[in-house]
Amino acid sequence: MSEIVTKAFLAGLLSSCSMPLGTITSLVWKPKNRMLAFLTAFGAGALLAALVIDLVSNATKKGHLLELVIGSILGNLFFTVVNRFVNESGGFLRKPSTALVHLSQKQAQRFQRCLSRLRRIDIFRDLSPEDSQNLARSLLVAHYPQGTTIYQPLDPSESLYIIETGEVQLLDPQVDFQPYMILGANKIFGRLAFLTGTPHQMVALTTADTKLDIVPRPDFDKLLQTSPQLIETTQRLLQQEEVASYLQQRHGLTLPQVKDWVSRAIATIRKDHTIPDAVKVERETKNFLRLARQIRRFPLFKHLPYKELEDIANRLVYHHCEDGYAFFQPQETADRLFIVHQGEVELLDPNNPRRKPIILSSGDAFGGFSFVTGANHTVTAVAKTDATVWTLRKQDFDEMLQQSRNLEDALREFLQQDIVTAYLQDKQHFEPNKVSKWVQQALQSMNADHLLPSVTAMAGSLQKQEQAPTAIWLGLLMDGIPEALTIGAHVVMAPLSPSLIFAVLFSNYPEALSSSDGMREQGFPETRILLMWSAIMLFTGIVAAVGSIVFAEAPESIISLLEAMVAGAMLTVISETMLPEAYAKGGSVVGMSTLLGFLVTILIQSISNK
Repeated sequence: MSEIVTKAFLAGLLSSCSMPLGTITSLVWKPKNRMLAFLTAFGAGALLAALVIDLVSNATKKGHLLELVIGSILGNLFFTVVNRFVNESGGFLRKPSTALVHLSQKQAQRFQRCLSRLRRIDIFRDLSPEDSQNLARSLLVAHYPQGTTIYQPLDPSESLYIIETGEVQLLDPQVDFQPYMILGANKIFGRLAFLTGTPHQMVALTTADTKLDIVPRPDFDKLLQTSPQLIETTQRLLQQEEVASYLQQRHGLTLPQVKDWVSRAIATIRKDHTIPDAVKVERETKNFLRLARQIRRFPLFKHLPYKELEDIANRLVYHHCEDGYAFFQPQETADRLFIVHQGEVELLDPNNPRRKPIILSSGDAFGGFSFVTGANHTVTAVAKTDATVWTLRKQDFDEMLQQSRNLEDALREFLQQDIVTAYLQDKQHFEPNKVSKWVQQALQSMNADHLLPSVTAMAGSLQKQEQAPTAIWLGLLMDGIPEALTIGAHVVMAPLSPSLIFAVLFSNYPEALSSSDGMREQGFPETRILLMWSAIMLFTGIVAAVGSIVFAEAPESIISLLEAMVAGAMLTVISETMLPEAYAKGGSVVGMSTLLGFLVTILIQSISNK
């Protein structure tokens, strides 16, 4: 018996030795995505062949079809439940494929929640199922910490806001910014300004950490072009007394002016399927477009197509500021980007009085570094003369960032410049490792179509994932347990199948190769990564040895049930993680490499049987 246990232990080590080998390889070799896709798909094909040869065929030959069906389903359910638990704790970070699946599942769940919320809102309640789904897909998501200002009086109303979680308080400037209303989950705000095309007249402030779904105006206008239900609902809402009161009390329009605008709006909706603005926002778009490609200190607009510059211009607000006007002070939230049109603005550093003030003039941007990184301001900005400036809200910038690939590419290039690193280290006093973590997190967030994380919120985010290393290790361990038990059972039952050893050995290599690199990006030291994989290799050997003991006297039907469970779990892993990751990285190379892995495993088994 001791000989069998030793043999099972060594077989388990052999099948998983490619894990630390993949980690070591990742230190000197950074394969391109197409090569990783080839290796991953090859491993998937090898596992598929081993699944058929060593697991499914044994059960069918012995007539254990019921055990095969029940075991496969149990294996699928077990893997799905445990995998979800591990992923929710941060284990999805263990490899790109599990991260891809986890994010996809989260997106699907969010899509269904968005549909449910849209059906509760009066303006969208009567939309057709197809229009509701299209609108739900266009919703942007934004996370705001407590105390964030979503919009201020005179800000343009370019979006409609739906609270997913958290709380938003509306403050009324007509009564010294006293609380006007507190809104919770599933509530909508900014509706009247959005429908009438007027500047906001309230302050919207988060009083808790808040997650918002945002309907951008371009997507609303696009739906208005094609949806009869939305046209009818919009016309009905514009004729309500609530709209007339809002325009009179908040914007000073007379009742005849309101009636005239409502009549024009209804006629325009019927004819052109658009809503005219009741009150125009001063923007000076033509002057901005003349300066846009020459803006200094913020180079993101320099190479944008003219159409996208027009989109930006249509979101700007033009302000007239008197001499001495303070734009912002140190430690204030950076929720605006400022661009000087005329006059001069002075930047003062109160923490360094000896530093010479910076004088800005026409074409200079300021507040840009804090604006992009989400950090608080570190200097004071004051109008040195009477000046006119454009302001761009962070909210509008984030929305455009999700809609413009060119702007995203420009920001991606900007974030990787040394000047951003120097700003975070010198002005925000970030340690170098935290700077690199934020840049990586920001780039990953952009890749996943999410908003940029703020540097001030990053520390808290990292603390929330303190359990991620343990969850990652448990997830990697969970992936290897079924194969280890099967190896132990095979050692007891019959000569160990070389096809099974080869399949597990080769499928583990690209997993460790790609996962080690990803874990390194999460801040794991190299020695720790190697120890984690080595521990899994050792544990695999121990589990295989335990399996040989446990199943030494087990009936063949129980062995078949175990193999079927492993087959169900393996097939789930292949279909949910390995092949999707490979296809995402390599495209058409996946088909041939999967076939090659399948055929090589069959050839190995055929040669060993001779």
